[in-house]
Amino acid sequence: MTDRISLGLDIGVASVGFSVLDIDKGKVLELGSRLFNSKIAEENQTRRDMRGSRRLLNRNKQRREDTAKLFERFGLMPNFNKNDYFEEFNDNLNPYELRVKGLMQQLTKKELAQSLYHLVKRRGISYDLKDADVEGDSSGTDYSASLRINNQELKSQTPAQIQLDRLNKLGAVRGKVVVGNDVEQQKVLLNVFPNKAYEKEAKQIIQKQREFYPEILTDQFEKDYCEILTRKRDYFVGPGSPKARTDYGIYKKDGRTLNNLFEELIGHDKIYPEELRASAASYTAQLFNVLNDLNNLRILNYEDEKLTKEDKEKIISELKTSVKTVSMIPLIKKITGCEKEDIKGFRTDSKDKPEISSMKIYRKVHKDFLNQGIDISDWPVDFLNRLSFILTLNTENGEIRKQLNNQLAPDFDFLDADLIQTIINHKDSFEIKTNNKWHRFSVKTMNRLIPEMIERPIEQMTLLNELGLVKKDTKRFKDDKYLPYREIMQDIFNPVAAKSVREALKIVNAVLKKYGHIDYLVVEMPRDKNLKEEKDNIEAFQKENKNKKDQAYQEFVASIGNEKTVKIALSKSRKLQTEIRLWYQQDKIDPYNNQPIHAIDLIENPDKFEIDHIIPQSISFDDSLNNKTLCFASMNQIKAQKTPFEFMNEGHGLNFDTFKTIILKNKKFGKNKRQNYLFSENVSDIETRKRFISRNLVDTRYSSRVVLNSLQEFFKEKDGDTKVTVIRGKFTSNMRKHWHIDKTRDTFHHHAIDASIIASTPFLNIWKKSGSIFPVKVNEESIDIETGEILDDKEFDKNLYEQPYNGFVSEIMNADDRIKFSHQVDKKTNRKVSDATIYSTRSGQLAKDKKPSEYIVAKVKDIYSTDGYKAFDKVYKKDKTKFLLAKYDPRSFERLEKILEQYPDKIDQVQNNGKVKSVAISPFELYRRDHGMVQKYSKKGNGPVIKQLKYLDKKLGSHIDITPKNANNKHVILQSLKPWRTDVYLNHETGEYEIMGIKYSDLKFNSQEGYGIKKGKYLEIKQREKVADDSEFMFSLYRKDRIKVQNTETDESVELLFWSRTMDSQKGYVELKPISRFDNGETIYPIYGHTKGRLLKRLVPKNCKIWKANTDILGNPFYIKKETDSPKNILD
Repeated sequence: MTDRISLGLDIGVASVGFSVLDIDKGKVLELGSRLFNSKIAEENQTRRDMRGSRRLLNRNKQRREDTAKLFERFGLMPNFNKNDYFEEFNDNLNPYELRVKGLMQQLTKKELAQSLYHLVKRRGISYDLKDADVEGDSSGTDYSASLRINNQELKSQTPAQIQLDRLNKLGAVRGKVVVGNDVEQQKVLLNVFPNKAYEKEAKQIIQKQREFYPEILTDQFEKDYCEILTRKRDYFVGPGSPKARTDYGIYKKDGRTLNNLFEELIGHDKIYPEELRASAASYTAQLFNVLNDLNNLRILNYEDEKLTKEDKEKIISELKTSVKTVSMIPLIKKITGCEKEDIKGFRTDSKDKPEISSMKIYRKVHKDFLNQGIDISDWPVDFLNRLSFILTLNTENGEIRKQLNNQLAPDFDFLDADLIQTIINHKDSFEIKTNNKWHRFSVKTMNRLIPEMIERPIEQMTLLNELGLVKKDTKRFKDDKYLPYREIMQDIFNPVAAKSVREALKIVNAVLKKYGHIDYLVVEMPRDKNLKEEKDNIEAFQKENKNKKDQAYQEFVASIGNEKTVKIALSKSRKLQTEIRLWYQQDKIDPYNNQPIHAIDLIENPDKFEIDHIIPQSISFDDSLNNKTLCFASMNQIKAQKTPFEFMNEGHGLNFDTFKTIILKNKKFGKNKRQNYLFSENVSDIETRKRFISRNLVDTRYSSRVVLNSLQEFFKEKDGDTKVTVIRGKFTSNMRKHWHIDKTRDTFHHHAIDASIIASTPFLNIWKKSGSIFPVKVNEESIDIETGEILDDKEFDKNLYEQPYNGFVSEIMNADDRIKFSHQVDKKTNRKVSDATIYSTRSGQLAKDKKPSEYIVAKVKDIYSTDGYKAFDKVYKKDKTKFLLAKYDPRSFERLEKILEQYPDKIDQVQNNGKVKSVAISPFELYRRDHGMVQKYSKKGNGPVIKQLKYLDKKLGSHIDITPKNANNKHVILQSLKPWRTDVYLNHETGEYEIMGIKYSDLKFNSQEGYGIKKGKYLEIKQREKVADDSEFMFSLYRKDRIKVQNTETDESVELLFWSRTMDSQKGYVELKPISRFDNGETIYPIYGHTKGRLLKRLVPKNCKIWKANTDILGNPFYIKKETDSPKNILD
């Protein structure tokens, strides 16, 4: 058992690197990379969307079925048959004519059923047209203009009367119907009417037809019919019902019934768990934010540097009553009588401007409503809070109206229909522009805190502790031997981050189980939301970095006048590259004294200049370019361990105001660099230094705080002295750079290498003199951590970058062969079955075919476009008999061929620079310019135009037939069936391995056994794949399962990842991938030989045997020849 260990975790969006370090010996005991699929969250979202679409279709179908059952029950139609009831309504009667006729004349029973059935099929939108308008638009769009037309016409007509009139006059009803030829005078008509209008029409039809069929159209019939016509599941209810509960809707399995499904997304207040978090737009939340920001300010000309109660009350009064634009710094300056420079402690935005809460939403609402003659300052605070909750939670106007009527109108007499309409018309005034739609506290909690926050300048966490609102000594993990990662994950809302952290905590548990304890635990969290964002950010950074380097280099070469001189100088000096970047970025001056820096001096007199850390490294922990400046050595020696503000206020260099003007004028400086240059706080102040640690060393983002605080809490409860911290990725990156450890993202090794660096950070010499990386506690706005003495840059560099152990860097640089890999195997059964694209097929026999085969029908979408012609030409040159037009209408196809003979596929075109260039063009486009679009052959010369061409593409392979039962001469299918599992058998008679692939489309579900494959289907696949009946089942392989294959004659072996059964027509072929990198590239593998790109080979070549290698979370392999006696998931 090792005495003391340090565990480093490098958590990414699709990986977790880990490293276990022996603290006393300074040796890496083990290291590895855990890899998993970060796209599963996206795939789950796609699956949820598809499931939602299926539910809508099923509900639509259910309404039609229920309508037909109702008709049968009351004698309006003959016996109901679920399989063909719809045939009763497929008689080509015009439903619009029937509905209009039904308003005034007798209909037959069949016509009446047809009319009412059609209303259920096309029942309109569920809210009023005034609530369906385009957000933010009151006049301009086709949609809003069409709704106004419909709303006006509904005052005197039913939807059927409007629709029939349009059908007779315009020849169309559904879709977008454009009226008029003059573009300026055109109007657009849309078939959008509210459900209430259809219900009203249905009642009128029933009322009229009751004169003729009183025994059928009873009051009960009308009630039941209208219930079917108007029923709609509110979007905030979700699936399930009181009798069929599910945790995905408001009817929870534990018996709870929520008012709104989105309440769970809002979250509950941790102070009062029964309370929901408040809307960020609520009056109370805005007031709380203002007070919190005001209490964090420091007014330097005040004795205690804090705003008084009277100051805060005056500021709040000004914010509540003013309808003019409010700028907080001038307002505070006016109230306190201080100078602008005396106000410190505020946040800054992306443009370096002060960011102090100012009740912005309240002020906007106040101003907008005053323009309507309404003063919201007369509204009760409770009304404003509840109103904001409704407007933040709901987006649809109809739902907002419903909630205001149901929840607020009974409690507030002044909320009448007119005010409700005004609120809906101005709901944008309440809009929260950030992603933080909900406050961290409930209204109840904030109401407890606000009086004290007005009374005295107290920080919120201190106040919560004072009031006894923070629960202490609640042992959350008392019953847990290991980390309950599922419970911890509930507080991380980003599904990608949650998955990454879950895998990381599994590793912590595995290490804890193996070694018995962990002394130091250092974690680096992912910086990006998903894998795509990570790749995009890396590419964008590298591209921007290269551009800036190139610009600086070109400018420097131009100033020197000789590129060879520059290249020689760069080969002699490592730091010259950085000096050139800074020289260019600083507009060729030393910003400390505004003196020019001549390019030639950087080469000929390098000792005249030094690279200075703008804010000393021992304070900022920032060695990035944003904290560096190129200056004269004389300036740097005087500046020493001061900030530019301190240095200049002592009378050195420029006047600070002049310096500030230079910095702000330079557009090449980014936000962070400007902040560092202009930093004016006291760096000796402990709180200031803690903020630098929070910014550049300890990661204080939300998900990082969740992980850090949970880990600290867990180990504290176990009476351990485990020290835990979460560090920022740029610190690790900086250590890599100074230790000269190259990073390649082509393989997965770098995750484990970074984890080793992370594990070693507690043992850097710097912490002996400069504080600690282990915070006591990290909150939303503060960090409790020990700080150390301020060191000069040379001493700081020596202590920070010196190896923690002799030979440590060499050890991890040569650790590739020791790194273990663990891939998460995907065994889930409810994945995507196929691509969503529906393809049609045709039976055809091409010139190369000996007999007819089923082909996929593809399409050239536009023969007149250049790309469309290229697609046409590719098929035409290969086999023109593929085109259906050539087979079914040869004379029309001959027209196309004549055009190909008469017109070229390239033309000369004059470019902007005056040069003539030959460019590709479609011959059909040239014909169109001369004669119009190509028409099909007809005797009268008026055949339809040809724009698209269908052709027989590939022979039909694996597919799902989705052809409807009532389809006539049509065949439609789904392709790209996704593989799920491959079962491996051993034929003892031949000595060879046999495999059979199972696809997701082969799986079924039943309530007793869950997902699986029916035995009959399994045997059918087994026979098709030519697996012998007496072959022995060995094991099943899923995607990313690891395998080991060995040649029994040479003992040569290789380990790879199984990917999928592929090339169905080739027996035993699979796709394999490498374990330690993304793809194969050009590689020579033992046993499988040379490959370039995808590795598609027979799974087990002749004279070879295979093992399945199960790995634990730490990457330790366990080889098995045989898994079970029979395959799993076989349904009876």
